[in-house]
Amino acid sequence: MIPSPASLMKGGDAPLPEVEQMGTITLEELNKYHCNNSDRRLMSLFGVVYDVTSSLKSYGPDGAYKEYAGHDVTLALAKHKTDEKWLDRFVKMEEKWKTDAKGWGDYFAVKYPVCGKLDKWDEDPDSWPELSEEEMKEIDKCVIM
Repeated sequence: MIPSPASLMKGGDAPLPEVEQMGTITLEELNKYHCNNSDRRLMSLFGVVYDVTSSLKSYGPDGAYKEYAGHDVTLALAKHKTDEKWLDRFVKMEEKWKTDAKGWGDYFAVKYPVCGKLDKWDEDPDSWPELSEEEMKEIDKCVIM
């Protein structure tokens, strides 16, 4: 289970490091910055690309969230899912999902430097497809650990 962003936030963190800016990138480009990329690891939330290279324990090859590196994680975080099937999924989202995912944006903004933007988010999200009925049942399933 993914902890809530509020439970992870700490006051007084050091200033974020300066990182190379990438401008607007494609999903294919983002996917190159996966957990096994020893030079740089990135991820996107609502199209904001964060450099998570500094967090090896979370996004490195053996990290707790290694699957997230190199991907847009908006839907996965909105629904608190760690399964790779919810990564890089650009679908219509319910308002509650968006609100939940935006909480993660607040966390990432103080934890990781922004280094670019994912071009897919320049599209109108209302034009994206909806999850199928089967996917809705699966994504709404509660898993107790």
